[in-house]
Order: sequence, then structure tokens, then C-alpha cells
Amino acid sequence: METTGLIASRAVAYLALLLVAGVPLYGLAAGRLLSIRSRIALILLAFLAALASAWWALESVAAMAGITLGELDQATAEVVLAQTPLGKVMEWRLTALVGVVAASALTLRLLRLPLLALSGAVALCSMAWTGHAGASGMLIHRVADVFHLLAAATWLAALAIFVVSAFSRKGPDIVALTRFARMGSMLVAVLVLSGLLNTLAIAGWPMMFEARWFGVLAVKLAFFALMLGLAAGNRWRIVPALERNDPGATARLRISLALEFAVGLGVIGAVALLGLLDPAT
Repeated sequence: METTGLIASRAVAYLALLLVAGVPLYGLAAGRLLSIRSRIALILLAFLAALASAWWALESVAAMAGITLGELDQATAEVVLAQTPLGKVMEWRLTALVGVVAASALTLRLLRLPLLALSGAVALCSMAWTGHAGASGMLIHRVADVFHLLAAATWLAALAIFVVSAFSRKGPDIVALTRFARMGSMLVAVLVLSGLLNTLAIAGWPMMFEARWFGVLAVKLAFFALMLGLAAGNRWRIVPALERNDPGATARLRISLALEFAVGLGVIGAVALLGLLDPAT
């Protein structure tokens, strides 16, 4: 039975890890170096991801033991983490997050961004060894989950960067928004294909569409479709209006980007719950 604490810890960890991996991945893809502020933000996000992951691990152990987090003692937590894959996954994740912090402070600019992207990606992709992907043990499922996570991270991080830019004194970065169009199409294609593979690997065929798992999946897909609609509106209507200096275009872009990011948070919440549900019930 899922608990509020377990869902919340998964959601916070997902959000922090997606941004930790996505910001440098977007920087690599767009050919943009990270500013000092961005690197400080990554360090803070890495600490948040580590704390949320520890919270998630403890909530998971408590759930396995059938007790609340307040009833969990140190001996039980240590034994369960040592005897289950969860403990090893957390070791990999925390080590990768230390790598993010170290790479953020690296003085060699040529190595900084690739190392940040690699460390962040390893931390994020440790998710593929938990939940349904971890339980299935299927290589294709984990590979699909890895690509799904990396594509989602790049999209969400780009959105976060665009939101910050749009509300800054300089205003929105029209060039970056325009260049992201092609990248965004590729990310959507990866998300759709990997998402389909994940669904088939989890639910099998034929699928039991009356299960609660599919209800939450439908909510996630509705949010995803709304994000696509908002992104299309930005690309084909609002950005051209900005290029023409139409009055009110900047305000419309700010609202649209903020809404798209908020809907993305809704997707993360749905994913946090999906990983705890059985598609067969």
C-alpha cells in the first residue's frame, strides 16, 4: 500500500534528479556553457536529490517492513538496505551526486560540462534499477527507461531555463527557444517510443485497462499532451509574435512557459505514484 511520504519522497527525488541531469545535458546539446549561478544551482539540487533519495530509501524500507517511518529503527534500515538492491542503487546515486558537486567546482571548462552531464545522468538513471524497471530485470525495459529519463530530464531542464530567462530583466532568449524546436521534436519522439516500450514491459499484453495503474497513466498522458500543446503554441504562435515585437507577447510567453513547467510537475507526481501501483490490480 503506497503512503503519502513514499509518494512525496519519490516526487521530490525525481524532480531534483531530472534537473541535476537535464541542465548539463541541455547545455551540451545546445552548446551553452553553464554560468556560475547555474553551477551553484546544480550543487544545491544535488544536495536536495541526495536528501530526497535518503528519505525515499527510508520510506521504502518502512513500507517493506509494514511500519511507518517514525517506527523505523536504524538496525532494521541497515539490514534491509544491505540485503536488497536498493542499498546498492543508493550508493551509486550518492556517489554520482558527489561527482556533480565536484564537477561543478572544476576549473577546467572543457571537462566541466561533460563530467556534469555524465555524473548527473548516472544519478538519474539509477532510477531504472528501482520500481517496475528494477523489478522486471528485463534489459530492454531498463534501456527504455534510461532513454525515457534522459529525454524527460533534457526537456524539463530546458523548460526551467526558459522560465528563468523569460522572467529575467533581459527577457526571453528567442534564439534559444527557436533552436530548441528541433531538439524538442527529437525528445518527444524518444519519450513516446520509450514510454510505449515501458508500458508494454510493465503491463504486458493484453492489458487490463480497468486497473488503477492505467487510470494514473491516463492522467500522466493527459498532462503530457497538454505540455505538447503548450510547446506547439510557443513554437508556432508566441515566438513568432515575439520576433515581430507584438505587444503582450512576452507576457503570454511567460504564462505559457510557467504553465508548461507546472504541468511537468504534475507528470512527475503521476510518475511517483505509478511506480508504486500494480498494473494487474
